Amino acid sequence: MLTDFLDHVKSFALARVLMTAIELDLFQELEGTPLSRADLKRCLGLADTPIADAFFDILIAFDILAESNGELVLLPLGESIFPVYESIQSWNREMQLFYNSLVDLTALLRTGHYWDSELAHFWAYKQPADRLAMPASLAKEYSNVMDASQVQLSQLIIEHYDFSRHQHVFDFGGGKGRLAIALARKYPELKATVVDLPVVCDGARAQIDAEGLGARVEFWPLDFFNDDLPTAVADAILFVRVLHDWSDEEASSLIQRTRPCLRDSGAIIVIEPMLSDKSGKPDPGSSLSALMLTLFGGRRRSVLQYMQLLRSAGYSRLSWSELGLSLHKVVVGHSS
Repeated sequence: MLTDFLDHVKSFALARVLMTAIELDLFQELEGTPLSRADLKRCLGLADTPIADAFFDILIAFDILAESNGELVLLPLGESIFPVYESIQSWNREMQLFYNSLVDLTALLRTGHYWDSELAHFWAYKQPADRLAMPASLAKEYSNVMDASQVQLSQLIIEHYDFSRHQHVFDFGGGKGRLAIALARKYPELKATVVDLPVVCDGARAQIDAEGLGARVEFWPLDFFNDDLPTAVADAILFVRVLHDWSDEEASSLIQRTRPCLRDSGAIIVIEPMLSDKSGKPDPGSSLSALMLTLFGGRRRSVLQYMQLLRSAGYSRLSWSELGLSLHKVVVGHSS
């Protein structure tokens, strides 16, 4: 039992090794091409040192790689990331910030100053004073990370939910329009409006124009916490991995403020990784993700908690379903 405890303590090194392997594109170098240690070091630009060998040994010990006849090969566990590699790279950037933010967890626990963490500074829109003054360079990096992380999720959303029943969808916090573009491609009669901060929208129109979707995908640059919102313009509003960035009070405010955007009989669609509503021991993956969200003032919620937020805003005929991706679920409410 003590050995298990100590192994858990040392697992921080495994996390750092895996993040570094993704950052170095080690997986792509070995895709279908076994390499010797010397050749892999050369391809990755690594010094020929015992540190590099120890790095490879950890990947072998945890069944990411195997070594046979003097060559390193990817095992199925390592190959499993290829179908979503772009998203994994984006996720890895978030994990690096998460890792760095926990370097002095003791201080965070004692002071509660989560807004001083690296993760909170990267999500600059969470800093009220910086929301409309986010540097363009930071906005671009943040938007690229979020956009890449939407690749698999956007595809699953349009496969899971039938948007043909809608004519105009408002995607709040839709970033560079990854989901809006996917919707416009699949539903030729559907119009999609992405609502996000001006500095985010400014760098997002090029893809829309390149695909000739400018007539059906538009961007509304505004701060939806403070700016005036249109009324009765959409028959569906989307919050995809947005509400979990905010406290209960802030999430409730967003749901309340955006409801007037809907026409009669409109729908709100909330898609998030969600906690289980079952009582008992927290799930390891969920608890770690929940800790990450607290570092920029967010909160992981359950289906019932989201339903309560929607019910409090006047939504009825509530329903939910699994999305088919990790802990992601879909909660739907209707305005009448």
